[in-house]
Amino acid sequence: MLGTHFKRAAAAARTLAQRAGGLLGAAALSALLAAPAGAAAGAEEGAPAPVRELAIADYRDYLPDDHPVRQGMRHFAQQVASASGGALRVAVRADTVPGTPAQQFAALRAGAPGTPDLMLVAATGLAQLAPDFALLDLPYLVRDEAEADALLDGPFGAALLAQLAQSPGAGLVGLAWWENGFRQITSAGAPIRQARALRGLRMRVIDAPVFIESARAMGAEPVPLDYPELREALRTGRVAAQENFVTQILAGGLHEVQSSLTLTKHSYGALVLVAKPAVWRSLEPASRSVLAAAAREAARFQRRAAREQERQAQARLARAGIAVHALDPAERELLRNLTAPLRSSRFGQHSPALWKLYREHADAR
Repeated sequence: MLGTHFKRAAAAARTLAQRAGGLLGAAALSALLAAPAGAAAGAEEGAPAPVRELAIADYRDYLPDDHPVRQGMRHFAQQVASASGGALRVAVRADTVPGTPAQQFAALRAGAPGTPDLMLVAATGLAQLAPDFALLDLPYLVRDEAEADALLDGPFGAALLAQLAQSPGAGLVGLAWWENGFRQITSAGAPIRQARALRGLRMRVIDAPVFIESARAMGAEPVPLDYPELREALRTGRVAAQENFVTQILAGGLHEVQSSLTLTKHSYGALVLVAKPAVWRSLEPASRSVLAAAAREAARFQRRAAREQERQAQARLARAGIAVHALDPAERELLRNLTAPLRSSRFGQHSPALWKLYREHADAR
């Protein structure tokens, strides 16, 4: 029976979360799975129930079909259908909510017509709603992929996700951490082999304080530009360098106006799968449990796909004539030391409690 199936699915999802260390933590998971006010306790045994259809989209509408995010969304849909016995279906949309991140979030929170029920959004954009999300963009906060998994799937990541529901300005339900990957630096000259090569380098950055301050801390001269202006700025020499995800460098043809790529891994780009609050409140607890577990499983799948595609993109850039250089660990440590005061001061401004969680994570490594 459908009611029995959902009870089993909910129990399995709770067990999965507990065994994995709890993406959201026991308290946060319980809050997410709590029954909405006025909702029935569950479907009666034997009672027919309509199929619930949900839609998922990314904040970008230009991603190719083989992009790891699109792969992840399809995997998520498959997991939901399987775990719910077909009672839940997720449609993967190729379009997105139009406008700036702020406009997208406003539409989601308001439940505007045409908005998806679930959406992948960048942690950078979420900083507009919950300022602590800007901490993830700090230089060298995350050293490598293993640390990204441990940090975001542990208490630190759970505390950040909980802020989405708790913050008066956010009002979104955060389900799982996906990723864009690490940001790297391209330049018009020889590969940047030493930290001192960044001194005075005119480098395009995202027009957000954390990116501007990060570039300055590393010694570069930040030039804030919107992405659509970037390729022409590189072509004309308005800027000599830029920092971005390798897949974005390739997709945007930036390698055609740059000559070298240095794998600095100086900033980690996290994504968050969020649900519209009204949709989440309308779901039965068992359905929420299915979605939460599927979101976590799809996150693991998507991260693996993103990391493999980054390796492939690096190889394609090298074949296209770009000089690819992995920054020496000692030079990366120099940059990490240069940016340490920025990390400390930013955490002090935002959340000492998160800094404590981060330090506990770092000490445990």
